[in-house]
Amino acid sequence: MFFEDVTVALGEMLRVVKPGGTVALAVWGDRAANPFFSIVTEVLARYLPSPPEDPDAPGAFRFAEPGKLAALLSQAGAAGVREQVVDFHIEAAMTPAEFWQLRSEISDSLRAKVARLTEGELVQVVREVSERLQPFSSAGHLRMPAPSLR
Repeated sequence: MFFEDVTVALGEMLRVVKPGGTVALAVWGDRAANPFFSIVTEVLARYLPSPPEDPDAPGAFRFAEPGKLAALLSQAGAAGVREQVVDFHIEAAMTPAEFWQLRSEISDSLRAKVARLTEGELVQVVREVSERLQPFSSAGHLRMPAPSLR
């Protein structure tokens, strides 16, 4: 997802795998189906509009479209390429407030956006994120769907 030149990266992976060996990759599925990412992004977009992302630029959802990475692997010379959706959940013993803290600490781009908010906007964003997390929260525990492709 994060390689600048995916063709070169895939070629190197295939070059170093033993003959008859396997390369296994996993990437995030649809952003909208991944609330770990989508909730914060959607709330912030109401306060800080962003230009559309380049779908081929390095990023977490670069290969979320089914078949996109599989096609590149085939073009790079991989044989027997298979892809499937893996439905799993991100689970953590944390509150929505702790989720916000985690997300805002692990993302450089999120920190940069948060720095552009007024104090009042930040309070509102945190409140809205917390509200949007409620369907995934129970007794200090979060459980969110996180589909991926492998």
